[in-house]
Parts: sequence; structure tokens; C-alpha cells
Amino acid sequence: MEDKACKNCGFVISHGDVCPVCGSKDLTTKWSSYAIIINADKSEIAKKLGVSINSTFAIDVK
Repeated sequence: MEDKACKNCGFVISHGDVCPVCGSKDLTTKWSSYAIIINADKSEIAKKLGVSINSTFAIDVK
């Protein structure tokens, strides 16, 4: 099964049809590049992506 990314927040989802972070159903398999956020509170990348949880986020969602 191919991972999906939420078009709203970029959260990478392995299974399901609803984003557990923002609740959006607007998911796509057309994404590339990702960031793994380990410490969202101190991460400059997390700040640039606008995320506040530790997880995997797509950077380029189409």
C-alpha cells in the first residue's frame, strides 16, 4: 500500500482515508520529499512547515 499525504497539513498517512492530525479527507499519493520531525518544539524545520507534533510530513504535496 502506498503512503498518502494530507493536502491540508502534509501529514504522511500509511492507512486510512482521514488525516488524524487535521481531519481532512483530501489525501493524495502524489507527493515527494518528506521531513521526519523528532522534536517539534525545538525544530526549525517544524516551524517552517507549521507543524507542532513529532511525525513524518510531506514537503512537496501535489
